[in-house]
Amino acid sequence: MYLHKNLADTNQHPYRIDIAKAEGIYVVDTSGKKYIDFISGISVSNLGHRHPKVVAAIKEQLDRYMHVMVFGEFYQEPQINLAKKLASVLPENLNTTYFVNSGTEANEAALKLAKRYTGRSKIISCKGAYHGNTHGSMSVSYNETKKNTFQTLVTKRSFYRIQQ
Repeated sequence: MYLHKNLADTNQHPYRIDIAKAEGIYVVDTSGKKYIDFISGISVSNLGHRHPKVVAAIKEQLDRYMHVMVFGEFYQEPQINLAKKLASVLPENLNTTYFVNSGTEANEAALKLAKRYTGRSKIISCKGAYHGNTHGSMSVSYNETKKNTFQTLVTKRSFYRIQQ
């Protein structure tokens, strides 16, 4: 195992496990040692690594196109189907899905939506919460040590308008 000079650590005590492959609930390092992946790719692999149905769906999608803009500019059948499915199981007034690229981006959208819907400017967050690494998401996260590095986070006082 090694610390690669071109990769930044995300915390003070990184695992530094060189992953060779992953299957089901396990990740396997380059020496063949298996670890249960409790992180699950930050929930991206919550059905397990390389689940056969997921792999088949990915391969089928790749034969059509890999990635196009997700913000409603282009209509995509898988996206439409998922939005319909979500609407079918949610309360009737929750009938629109806003797709984004990451969890922190979803949290940013939720913060904006909460402010827009309530007309209020203050946000309540939970002790111990982690919401992502963007300035807005970090502003409502709990880890003060991590946040202190980036102070001042997003507040009205953080922005200055340039007069033209």
